[in-house]
Amino acid sequence: MRAATLTDHLAGWPDDRLERLFALRPDLCHPPVPDFAALAARASTQMSVLRALDGLNRAHLDVLEALAVLSLVPGTHDAGPAGSAVRLAAFFQDAAVDTVQDLLEDLAEAALVVGHGPDWQLPAPVATALGPHPLAFGRPAAVLADGAGAGTGDLADLPRDRAGTLKLLRRASRENVEAGTEDQQEDLLTRAAAALEALQSSPVARLPEPPGPVHDLLLRTGLLVRRDRLGEHPLEAGLAWRDGTSGRPLDRRPPPATGRPVPGALSRNAALAAIGDLLRACATLLDAVTPGLPTLRSGGVGVRELKRLAEATGSSPEDTAWLLELVAAAGLSVLDPDTSTWRPDTAAVRDWRRSDRHVQWAALTAGWLSSGRAPMLGPPPAESTGGAARALAPDRNRPDAPRLRAALLETARDVSADHPGSPLDPAVAERQRWRAPRQSARTAGFTPALLAEAERLGLTGAGALTEAGALVAAGHLDQAAAAVGQALPPAVTTVRLQGDLTAVAPGYLDPEVDRRLAGMAEAEGDGAARVYRFSDASVHRALDAGSTAAELEAFLAGHSDDEVPQSLRYLIRDVARRHGLLAAGPAGAWLRSEDPGLLDAIVADPEMSGAQLERLAPTVVVAGVGPRELHRLLAAAGHRAALHRAEDEDGPPAEGRQRARRAVAGTEAGAFPEPVRAVRWSPSEEELAAQIARLRSAPTPAPTGPGTEEAVAVLRQAAARRARVDLVTVDQRGRRQSRRVVPLAVAGGRVRCLVPDQDAETVVPLHRVVSADAVPVP
Repeated sequence: MRAATLTDHLAGWPDDRLERLFALRPDLCHPPVPDFAALAARASTQMSVLRALDGLNRAHLDVLEALAVLSLVPGTHDAGPAGSAVRLAAFFQDAAVDTVQDLLEDLAEAALVVGHGPDWQLPAPVATALGPHPLAFGRPAAVLADGAGAGTGDLADLPRDRAGTLKLLRRASRENVEAGTEDQQEDLLTRAAAALEALQSSPVARLPEPPGPVHDLLLRTGLLVRRDRLGEHPLEAGLAWRDGTSGRPLDRRPPPATGRPVPGALSRNAALAAIGDLLRACATLLDAVTPGLPTLRSGGVGVRELKRLAEATGSSPEDTAWLLELVAAAGLSVLDPDTSTWRPDTAAVRDWRRSDRHVQWAALTAGWLSSGRAPMLGPPPAESTGGAARALAPDRNRPDAPRLRAALLETARDVSADHPGSPLDPAVAERQRWRAPRQSARTAGFTPALLAEAERLGLTGAGALTEAGALVAAGHLDQAAAAVGQALPPAVTTVRLQGDLTAVAPGYLDPEVDRRLAGMAEAEGDGAARVYRFSDASVHRALDAGSTAAELEAFLAGHSDDEVPQSLRYLIRDVARRHGLLAAGPAGAWLRSEDPGLLDAIVADPEMSGAQLERLAPTVVVAGVGPRELHRLLAAAGHRAALHRAEDEDGPPAEGRQRARRAVAGTEAGAFPEPVRAVRWSPSEEELAAQIARLRSAPTPAPTGPGTEEAVAVLRQAAARRARVDLVTVDQRGRRQSRRVVPLAVAGGRVRCLVPDQDAETVVPLHRVVSADAVPVP
């Protein structure tokens, strides 16, 4: 279809239909177009058409591809590819004409087909964007015959139905003197029929060298045409094998979900248990990475560090890697750009720990939804790590990851709305293949990993969508957090102390109580009831943190359901009695001099009291401040000292974390690139009104013929059919030249054509093409 025709077609649409077009294809008005000619040109560009095709479901895409197939069958097109709803309905198995008509009208609303009375025309850019094998049919025999290799049968004598194809195969197998006995001939016939059936899903097959008996039989009969090292099943042969139909039904409704529904109580309890485990695991992980988690030179956390961290947290390396990604996505862990070390963001972690559980869950879920990282449970590219997993590695960056997660949750919500409580695996994958088959072909591998991540977050439970998951899918994270807060049982503040030096928490423990217990005991196990084991080392750790024996006993007595066991009191008092016999403390800087008298004067100087000096030896003094501050105080008191520069001591380590926090806030480069928006842009009512008013006020342009994109699409479609076109080009001096040619190939910015009048080939650069119009078939 020529661009000038599309311009006139769109100019005749009413305002409400134009609004519908912009809603279906928002890229046509973003940025705004000045007139209908520009609108038609943008609607014909390959990128815009591909975007529109990606949004079609299986039924609409099948009808569109059926139009493309019927346009390639000899004798079915005049001025352009066309078809009627009646013919399309007959092309599918048991398809109603009204159903096909409705689908065609939907496609017309998106300007993907154009109606002319009872017939529908497929624009050339759309036919080109569908690819060379619509509905898994091969190219026409006339196209494949050009340059076909040796051994190709007579393509003009191809059968018209399946019975004729089988008869041709049987006759060819009998003529093969090497076929052997009748049983061997029947076996060869059966294998050839199976090969033809496989070619209906993929019309191109790789040919072995030399071809086997089955491939040789198909090549000799013309049912397979050699193209270099590949063989292609001709369009006419595919139609014959499918008895002149598409070989598939037209399913307008999505596939139903299978499997027994999951009870709501089971799904809810599984999701709540997953949320509790997730929050506890994140808190444990943040404690473990407090000293810092170094990265490799190529980026990401190495396998050794990951295993070490997994042992410290009591989880598997895979789960640890996923949790590291999650806390980083939520902003709880940041990359220090100075040391290339991942550390907890002190302020963010402090606020997160003090928040209620449903607020903590909302922060993690929001980070997961907006993270521009590939599904976190999926393996990274093997070539970058030798097959081993690297957490927080750059090779996991995927800017469209938020869209993948939003599409998954939206599909899960639709499946659950149609079939409440149905298992989402494999229902989500099947629904996505029906809703957007072109997109699903590129993203289907991420679906299992995304479902597993949703299960970890409690968006699904026991394989079914939960109430919180449905709210998140609808974009209501705050309401989902409130629902989670109401469903979670209240936190307990007391534990049961036992004589074997353990404490058992009968439920989710209050975060502050859990923090204090974890400081004086070792946490063990997982699940609802957590165990804390007291030992000599754990009590020493609590005393080192500044607590006293009396404070430890008072805390346990105030948060215990029973009396504090005598064995635990004896342990605390015994450790406290031995604690402090050997002490260690900080020293900010040292001062050394060979003159002990000079050091005596400096230590006794009142102006040096702020340095917190302490004599260690006759010639050595340590200070409680840093080297630079000590140097400044000495200079102020009139003492000149040499500053030792063995290592960089510019300031406390907190400065690195502050720089990392500024990087996350946007003042410096972040660790990962920003993801794209998860929601597709859609024009507002004001923008639609302004765009339509601009189109109506623009002058009607004079017919200019097809544009460049349209001309290239016409040439590619003609090359696929070996059809003639009237080609108009310009030479180096700008002079026009018109000739009738048969395009052979369009690639590399050039079109190779056959000029029938001269019986010669020519190559024309595409930038010299002015227009290309298909020649009507007589």
